[in-house]
Amino acid sequence: MIKFFRNIRKKLLAEGNKGKYLKYAIGEIVLVVIGILIALSINNWNEERKRTKQEQKILISLKSDFIESKERLHKTMIMQDLVIKRSSALLKIFENKSPIPVNDSIKVYLQYGAFSWYRAELVTGAYDALINAGHSELISNESLSKMLVAYFSILKSGFEDQETSMNLLNNMQIIAEPALLALSVPKLRGAIGLDAISGLDEEEAINFLFKQKAFFGHLYNKTLIEKLRFDIQQDLLVRMEDILTIINKEIST
Repeated sequence: MIKFFRNIRKKLLAEGNKGKYLKYAIGEIVLVVIGILIALSINNWNEERKRTKQEQKILISLKSDFIESKERLHKTMIMQDLVIKRSSALLKIFENKSPIPVNDSIKVYLQYGAFSWYRAELVTGAYDALINAGHSELISNESLSKMLVAYFSILKSGFEDQETSMNLLNNMQIIAEPALLALSVPKLRGAIGLDAISGLDEEEAINFLFKQKAFFGHLYNKTLIEKLRFDIQQDLLVRMEDILTIINKEIST
């Protein structure tokens, strides 16, 4: 092709027709420019196709993480809601706002309420990899990008209560230690080969426990923290739903 154009140029120069040569030269330049533009367009198209393909992979990975996190969080919140209700029931009994139930109920309130603590370990691998690789710009949907930033910001800063909750829990167990054997759930006692406790011992343990103001002070603080974390988790659950809705739309388009 280059040889073909060279021969044309030589022929025009030999004829001495400067007007025709100038028109030809301009035409050749235009053809070269068009060729370059076409090449750039094809290259940009290929780059955009690669970027879109990368984005789709990222979105699919994010979707998988969010689905798993949603399931984990939902299960945790069910258990945490029970912890809050059982802890609240104990506080109401202590404040004489509710009658003392049967001994087995007190045991459940203690073991699976006051002495329980739940936190979901949410999946962040896909987003962490995206940020660490410096590829956050691959998320083309600005709304989704902002929602992801807000979600992970709350996730990383919203669970700083763990140490406080554990300290309160440890203090409660120390205070209630003299009553723990008598008020342990039969299933837990049986798991380590211990027989059931007599009713008299249970009554004494319950009377002892409800005289410990410090225990219920710690329980009150722990329950407040549990409720705060539960509210944060509810907000995260809504955010997960919104993010998954957008991701599904982006994947399907």
